[in-house]
Amino acid sequence: MGSFSAYPVLTATVLLLGLVFPLLTSGEGGFTHDCAYAGANLTDKHHWIGVYCLNDDVDIYGFNYSMLDLDHCAGNNAGQLVVYENGNYSGSCENCTFIHDKSLYLSCLCWDMNGGHTNSTLDLNTTLYDSNGAVGCYSFLGNKTWEPAPDS
Repeated sequence: MGSFSAYPVLTATVLLLGLVFPLLTSGEGGFTHDCAYAGANLTDKHHWIGVYCLNDDVDIYGFNYSMLDLDHCAGNNAGQLVVYENGNYSGSCENCTFIHDKSLYLSCLCWDMNGGHTNSTLDLNTTLYDSNGAVGCYSFLGNKTWEPAPDS
């Protein structure tokens, strides 16, 4: 019988950790690492974001288009946008836009406790995630298609 050497297995494990660990700890990771902002519909009736997210099909290294209603992910707490499941931020925030630099931010004017508006910004990189090509937050996943619908 031949002898078993753990050296190749150990070497492969160390190599894999060396490649994966920087991705897990990088400041460039998170949602914006796997998804690219593709548009939004921020009106009185619609509150969705559209993105292209990397799917798990390594054969084609593909991206899927996905849309998610941000009311599932964010709320208004005394004038501040916060991560909150089914927070319905759009009920008390207006004039929302996206700011994109190294991360993607939702920025709105939100009603505060004094009856006025406060500028508030939420980092979506810490709020949203990619699940095999579908954008998500909490237990909510957006749709997953190859491209946006013609009317979106």
